[in-house]
Amino acid sequence: MLIAGTTSPPHSTENESGDGASTYPSGASQPNGVGNLPLHQAAMWQAAADAVEVLLLHHPEGATCRNQYGSLPLHMAASNRADADVVRLLIESYPDALHLQNDDGMTPLDLALADDSASETVLALLEGRPPPPELSRRQQAEKFMERADALERRLSTLRGAGGRQGRDFKDAVAAVRRLADCYPQALYSAGIDPNMLEIALSNAMADHHPQHGAANRRGGVTSAGDAARKQQVAVENAILDAVKRRSKQGGKDNNNGAAQQDPAGMEERDDLGVRDRVEDLISSIVGLEHIKCQIRGLRRTTEICDLRESLLPDHGNGIRGLSAAMLGVTLSDEAGRPRAPHMIFFGNPGTGKTAVARLLAKVYHELGILRKPKFLEVERMDLIAADQRGTVAKTREVLEEARGGILFVDEAYTLGMTSKRSRAENAGNDAMNEVMRSIDTDEAGRDSPLVILAGFPTEMNLFLARHDELRRRFDVTFEFPDYTCGELAEIFVDLVHAKGFYLDETIRVDYISKLLEKQTDGHWRSERNGRVSEMLLAGARTEVRKRIRSAQFEEQEVDPQLILRVDIETAMMHDLK
Repeated sequence: MLIAGTTSPPHSTENESGDGASTYPSGASQPNGVGNLPLHQAAMWQAAADAVEVLLLHHPEGATCRNQYGSLPLHMAASNRADADVVRLLIESYPDALHLQNDDGMTPLDLALADDSASETVLALLEGRPPPPELSRRQQAEKFMERADALERRLSTLRGAGGRQGRDFKDAVAAVRRLADCYPQALYSAGIDPNMLEIALSNAMADHHPQHGAANRRGGVTSAGDAARKQQVAVENAILDAVKRRSKQGGKDNNNGAAQQDPAGMEERDDLGVRDRVEDLISSIVGLEHIKCQIRGLRRTTEICDLRESLLPDHGNGIRGLSAAMLGVTLSDEAGRPRAPHMIFFGNPGTGKTAVARLLAKVYHELGILRKPKFLEVERMDLIAADQRGTVAKTREVLEEARGGILFVDEAYTLGMTSKRSRAENAGNDAMNEVMRSIDTDEAGRDSPLVILAGFPTEMNLFLARHDELRRRFDVTFEFPDYTCGELAEIFVDLVHAKGFYLDETIRVDYISKLLEKQTDGHWRSERNGRVSEMLLAGARTEVRKRIRSAQFEEQEVDPQLILRVDIETAMMHDLK
């Protein structure tokens, strides 16, 4: 089901869960394949409290229902770091759940304690005592450091343990190793830099290779078996060191207190933690929060599937790796690795449709969803020829060129128009049929291009209304709203830095935003959107050049990369018309 520009999974977990329950009340009582109600899913995926409240309103008995693992919604909330308000709602709906065990013999409190990262408020609610006062930032940082130290001590204990605990430790280390080898991107979500871990693992393997085991020791030589064991210990040390570095970085981040801000009023990124390329790319998008949520949701699902593959490498008769009980409900689900859906982008000129599509190619490639970061932008003239055979051939050539990446069809609605060049009225239909054939025949193969159709809202709606077969093959529609003045100001600051300039320390985003609000008309901005920021930068650069020329005659020093307030104000008056 399509809601507000995003796709809803079988049981949505965002605020849309409430909207869906209102539209389809009986859906709140429908379980999925593992017996999870929408309430279980909402608790597991950290849904907002108002969404959980709506689900309880439509199906209050849901708080008493168990899934096939014997877990109540409260079990799911306790083991998945749900918000304290969600935990409170579930307890109020079914107080007895506090003392009930799932099939693994765990109460909600046991699950929260096992997580080691549950908040004090949640633990207090599960213990039936009043929640403690909210901690200051410094107290939170100290708490995180205590947990990091406890985890390190626990790891050291498990490493030397025998029996099941020792096996679980070795399985967990092996799982991290498989993640590093097969799905390194997933390690970012755990705060581990896969590049640094790869270097450490390579060094450990090289320094303790069995072939290098001919070292003299009391007149003898080290056997190949001893060398292999030393190599395994070195690999474990490299992985444990990566975990420890992650914990220490987390402590440093929290001790820093409030984030510093640059002169433009935009937060600087924290350089102490692991630089996550995917999150850096997503964060570079100004506005468009619904698109960012969609990408992050797909990333999370992908990483869960990758983690499952690393923990359960054998899906045959025997399961190797960690036990299903240790994995829990989420990782025991048999869902396959997700595919990115084909999409439709609606938006006025300059709203970022092409830029976001180009960025998606990089993001999906980093996540392993696309084979290569290929981005191919085409329009009607690149697909349509003078006759049907030529149109089919051109379209197939384009699809082949985009294979493994993203095919972006700009102004796709023009495929429904006729032209003097191609007298056949169905020339556009031939191209669209070829695109649909590619989607249908290559759906099983992971190498088919991801297709994005883009255009202006009114024209695209009319076009898709006439081509229902095409519409049904595109699962997601994103609307690109016009940028606000504040967002245009942020884009301007980003452009300034990208072009090697910097702003006077008195210029901040809110100042530029107020100028845009005062000097420009809303209708005029909606016809240009992001191009307004480009026009403003071009005007400011012109003023800088004028100042440089004037300074040459007056023998004054001028910083050629500095943009002043007067530059922006002058450009606003003369160039934004």
